Amino acid sequence: MLYQLALLPLPFLLGNVALASGEKVLGVSPGLSAQYVPSNGQWTCLDGSKQISWAAVNDDFCDCPDGSDEPGA
Repeated sequence: MLYQLALLPLPFLLGNVALASGEKVLGVSPGLSAQYVPSNGQWTCLDGSKQISWAAVNDDFCDCPDGSDEPGA
């Protein structure tokens, strides 16, 4: 069974969100994809604790206390 999963493309396993601008946020569950949309270049952590630059999402550094800005990590 595990070898079959290895044959699937990585975005299928992790999930991804394709934004209108063509950017992708890797590792997002399809059920949460609507929450990964920037507003005026900013994005609010899923726990609501902090607003960060959209450029900080998926940059391999956790800026949000809940880690929601790094969904693929």
